[in-house]
Amino acid sequence: MNGNPKIYLVGVEPEGPDPGRSPLSELIGTTRLVIGGSRHLDPLKEMMGPGTEWLRVTSNIPEVIERLGQFLKEGKAGETALVLATGDPLYYGIGGAITKDLPGESLVVIPAATLVQRAFALLREPWEKVHVGSLHSKKEKPELIPGRWAFYTGGSRGPAEVCQMVMDRGFQIRNVAILENIGMEGERVRHFPRMDAVEELPADVKPLNMVVMTIEGAAIHES
Repeated sequence: MNGNPKIYLVGVEPEGPDPGRSPLSELIGTTRLVIGGSRHLDPLKEMMGPGTEWLRVTSNIPEVIERLGQFLKEGKAGETALVLATGDPLYYGIGGAITKDLPGESLVVIPAATLVQRAFALLREPWEKVHVGSLHSKKEKPELIPGRWAFYTGGSRGPAEVCQMVMDRGFQIRNVAILENIGMEGERVRHFPRMDAVEELPADVKPLNMVVMTIEGAAIHES
């Protein structure tokens, strides 16, 4: 950890951060700045040094990037900042924004298993041919093709939004799985052999969820 200031982008399993394992075991108590969601930060608060700065990630990505840039500019040699993210920070995570705006030589990336990996382990399915999409961003929607898909969603309404998007494009939906609270208390997997209407989905979906489905048919092309 000698030399210029470094930012550690560390992936965390859904169960939460493990302070007994590297690199957290080396960084806890010495890192100057810790950034992450409430689920990542709360278990570590009592373990960090008294001068540690905390920044919670919500929808404030520009603030996070600005603060990390300031840290690199003002930090001393050997100082570290820690960014915690579920799974692989570079796979549909905050790492994409950080690597886009901050110099790569200042970053150390240590991934954990992605939620897609965890989801297909629960389903006991291979996933090397699975397509992955995200509805976290409202600006872009995934380019759909037939096949097996996994979607990161944006809350309790996420499964309904995904299914509506797929059906609006003219595809059929089969073999749906809604996976909730993966790796956490209340973990649940529900299966639906076919989906002909959004109203067939359950209304009690937990906010932390992923949707897996098979998309069939051909898209409607607008003229």
